[in-house]
Amino acid sequence: MSHASLLSAPVLEQFLIQARLTKAVASLRLQDANSRLLGDLRIHAFRPGSALELSGLHARDSVPTEGIPVTLTVLLGDEVLTLESHLLPPLHHESGTTLLCLEWPQEPARLHHRRDVRVAGPDQTPLKVRVELGGRRLEALLVNLTETGVGLALDEALMVDLHTQVDIDAELPDGALLHCPGEVRHLTYLEGQDYPTRLGIVLHPGPDTDLEPMHRFIQARRTDRSHRFRQS
Repeated sequence: MSHASLLSAPVLEQFLIQARLTKAVASLRLQDANSRLLGDLRIHAFRPGSALELSGLHARDSVPTEGIPVTLTVLLGDEVLTLESHLLPPLHHESGTTLLCLEWPQEPARLHHRRDVRVAGPDQTPLKVRVELGGRRLEALLVNLTETGVGLALDEALMVDLHTQVDIDAELPDGALLHCPGEVRHLTYLEGQDYPTRLGIVLHPGPDTDLEPMHRFIQARRTDRSHRFRQS
């Protein structure tokens, strides 16, 4: 993950204030035996130097164990915040919901621009997709993904004109279906590779295109990548 900025404590606090006020989406990767991901969370409150509270835990989700190390990812506009922490005992809010509590991070949080954080990269399992291209339906691997474009690898040698229109269909890991048109902007041929044709595609979602499944997928993968890069 390149181009990351380490946040000072005052800047982190300002970011969290904005995330709380705008109800920015957050996710929590639990570094336990199952490496569970809890999504659709929100910043509820925080006490600098002490704790950070998250709301949005679903009734179907079991409350994780105190002390588990976690990776928190927060999406705010074009920025992606990640930080490492440990779980504190949960709080029971007066509304009847359960709040997840994190220790205030001991290490600086990191901030990335969304477009700099590609997912489904070489260090992660590629996602299989179907591409309609020039009247043909082809199988491909999605090798990277942002909110605005995808990189695809195909197992046959193809000559494709730039600006060719394509349609992409994918079944995401959570079972959600993604369908989105796009336009070929880059073409590379890698001789000797199992998937020699590489296409760079800019997405052109229509007004009725539901991109929420893709955003959830990106958020989960970014959380994974953040944790793996911090480990390395």
